[in-house]
Amino acid sequence: MTSRRTTRATGASRRVGIRDVAEATGLSITTVSHALRGKGQIAPATRERVRRAAEELGYRPDPVARGLVSGRTGILGLVVGHMSDVPWASTYRPYYAAFSAGATMTAVERDYALVAVPGDPASGLWTRVPMDGLIIVDPVRDDPLLADCARRGMPVVTDGRPIDPGYDAVPTVESDLDHGMAAILGHLREAGAARVGLLSGPEPDAYTQDCERLYRQWCAETGQAALVETPAISEDPVDAALRLLSAPGRPDAVHGLNETYGQALVVAARRTGLAIPGDLMVSVMRESDQSAGATDWEIPLTALSLDARRLGAECVTTLIDVLDGKKPTDVVVPCTVVVRESTRRG
Repeated sequence: MTSRRTTRATGASRRVGIRDVAEATGLSITTVSHALRGKGQIAPATRERVRRAAEELGYRPDPVARGLVSGRTGILGLVVGHMSDVPWASTYRPYYAAFSAGATMTAVERDYALVAVPGDPASGLWTRVPMDGLIIVDPVRDDPLLADCARRGMPVVTDGRPIDPGYDAVPTVESDLDHGMAAILGHLREAGAARVGLLSGPEPDAYTQDCERLYRQWCAETGQAALVETPAISEDPVDAALRLLSAPGRPDAVHGLNETYGQALVVAARRTGLAIPGDLMVSVMRESDQSAGATDWEIPLTALSLDARRLGAECVTTLIDVLDGKKPTDVVVPCTVVVRESTRRG
């Protein structure tokens, strides 16, 4: 317990340091330092004792001093692989926002700052940001940023596996799409759908490619023909949804790979006179507002949540482990199906 003498001596007149925490706990400065940084073979009770004393004293790490000792900047970078693509802003912004929130909170808790950096290595702008490591969200095929990081020896963690060979050593954090896609497609089938379609996307990332591969695999296993439509990069996804819903043997349920495609399916259903969910069931990958009563669209859509907040948090944790010299392991985050009115028949 912190003594009154120590509290008075370390009041608002100066910054509280590790020495003050060591004096308050009767421990060595080295032990206190390791306890606060999660290092060393220290008993859990001792770590908790140090943490409580530091909190009572108002201790905060000195980033300048820590940087001088460790040679680090205390800054982690975050970049989206295809953030500059025109459709990205409206299509994946909700996912990115949730991912960033989880990553930022975890970085702050670990005494790091998180900054968004430009994704075009040709501009040279990202190299102007002093940082210890980089998180790349959705690396694309022939990803120039991954290649540039490899040349510079920059520690990297990716959200989603790199598509190109040669990056097997890069730690990855991934959604459990194998189970997630099976769960959402199985839900549509169990809800009464006879022909389940997929509104895919043109984005050159592992998420899109894996979803389409798993969908086709599910079709082969269930004995139904694959019904896939993909909008072109510059195309309004509503047009792609209209093609899918107007084709002979149209699907009576469709899963969209993101929120934009879910909205496109709702609009296309209205234009073709299809009632949701009576004539057409719709599901979508969605991160924003996961409450079961979400009503920001004209009908709440059943969602496959990838838990972007946790993905962001796990990426930061993994990157810090890499920086601390720990052997990283790839992380797989479970998906969750949130059932709403768009797939509730009867």
